[in-house]
Amino acid sequence: MNYDVTIKSHPKDYHKLNLVVESLSFLSPQPKNIYIISPDGFVPESEKYKDILVAVKDSEIVPNIDRDKFAERKNWAWQNSLSILQDITENDLYLDVQSDNFFIKEVELFDFEGKPKLFRSIQNLNNNAGWSPYFIFNKNVFDLDRTWNGYSYIIEFMMYDKKILKDFFINKFGSIDNLLLSMYENNNSFSYLGDQEFYGSLIESLYSSKYSFVDNTPVILDGSNNDISAEFLKKYEDKVKKMYPETIAFSYHTWRITE
Repeated sequence: MNYDVTIKSHPKDYHKLNLVVESLSFLSPQPKNIYIISPDGFVPESEKYKDILVAVKDSEIVPNIDRDKFAERKNWAWQNSLSILQDITENDLYLDVQSDNFFIKEVELFDFEGKPKLFRSIQNLNNNAGWSPYFIFNKNVFDLDRTWNGYSYIIEFMMYDKKILKDFFINKFGSIDNLLLSMYENNNSFSYLGDQEFYGSLIESLYSSKYSFVDNTPVILDGSNNDISAEFLKKYEDKVKKMYPETIAFSYHTWRITE
């Protein structure tokens, strides 16, 4: 099955991108293209993937998503909207990977029937309980109810299907412009998009036959308010492999860089 990878990045994470991209070697099958989306067109060095790395500036994104029309968490809302609305990839299937997610064990992305896998996890208790603004937004904008309890689709990578998304969006809203208007209007401190929780709800509710669901995906979500180095990440990876050998990926966020 052909698919692409999308990675949305901010300059604070550029020093992580080389490791993120190199970790894609654990994906099976391998992607056709890797799109690096950033404010200035930055692309990490990668001997293995140099021929399929595609630089995309934020300003080149299709469709145009106006981050200034989001009242709450403008950059976060823009990035999450991009996850489900982008139309820049060559292939309809695209694995969206967070810019601080690192694969450390082989991951089969399709089942024996060729269906893409949708991974979910029970390991993050806060996510499992559900962050209410995500689900309020899902209900207000998409009329989607939360269909599960005790697990989360937030694991920092997800395989999206543009055909499914376009089918749902056009049938419900008539146009992407109408959808964006509703997304802008329903973005506030009590309601905003969580891309992975939205797509998990959508697939589980309306398109479950199109995917193969994978429960209890062993991932680790971590982070710091301080900037961290590539050397730190390599040591952290060694620690994860030693202490949690079943783990297939970990993420290490930089929530805020202190001066």
